Amino acid sequence: METAAVATRVNSGSISASTGLLKRVSGYLSTLGFSIFSLFLLYLGWLNREQAVWIAEDGWGYWFGIVGGSLMLLLVLYPMRKRLHFMSRWQTVKFWFRLHMIFGVLGPVLVMMHSSFHLGSLNGRIALFSMLAVAISGIFGRYFYTRIHYGLYGRKATFASLKADSLELNRKIGPLFNLNPKAKKLIQDYEKRVLSAPSGMIASAIHWFSMRILAARLYRSVIRSLNRKLLAAAHLKGWDKGKVRRKQIRLRDMLIAHRKVLRQILELHFYERMFAIWHLMHMPLFIMMIVTGFVHVYAVHAY
Repeated sequence: METAAVATRVNSGSISASTGLLKRVSGYLSTLGFSIFSLFLLYLGWLNREQAVWIAEDGWGYWFGIVGGSLMLLLVLYPMRKRLHFMSRWQTVKFWFRLHMIFGVLGPVLVMMHSSFHLGSLNGRIALFSMLAVAISGIFGRYFYTRIHYGLYGRKATFASLKADSLELNRKIGPLFNLNPKAKKLIQDYEKRVLSAPSGMIASAIHWFSMRILAARLYRSVIRSLNRKLLAAAHLKGWDKGKVRRKQIRLRDMLIAHRKVLRQILELHFYERMFAIWHLMHMPLFIMMIVTGFVHVYAVHAY
């Protein structure tokens, strides 16, 4: 019975791991396919830069602009879904975020096809540059978002959960540090410095940068020193090469995992501040894009 239960847990874990891998591969492939499709549309727009097939004022070119502008306008649905109570039953926030990302790419692509890479009139230039500013800002926002979440569509990382991971790894690494108490002290000092992140933006950036550089040197040095102690202990206790190798791999994997968790804590401090600043800048750009877009559409139809 106990063997069967263990086998069931192992099989369940294997299935979960396989499912997670399939989801990641599927996500990468869909992102790659969407990127290639978007680049292909931009390439078509570039081929039509002499307006040989469509023009901005009529036909396909006109509708590229209408649909692209409408998609940019619909970007507001994602923040509305998060803040307005009556929209709480309208699909999940994850669904609207994915749609926000898709529209945020397709909208500018279709507008670029509409313009055929021509700047046009003054109001058209202002609308185009406003849209490009929002699109570029969105790329930065997407990057900051992934640094404080578990992936692009994952749950938000929290300091408490990352700290719990760090404590668990410290518990597992503890016996290994008995080989070299000095190495343990170095790691503990580094962890304290990571956790005591400054609050200022510039100070936080300097702290993030310096801790990343320090980690690269520190963990290599600690792994080498512990490996030397491990080889000395193996010689005294008569361990075979296989056992020594397994312990070396476990030692390296544990310390790499510990470094990764501390890096996540470090990045959570830094990128949360960056994301907050980005959010303050992104919203005015979005409002400016909407206003200039309406002015452009009105000017085109009125004159």
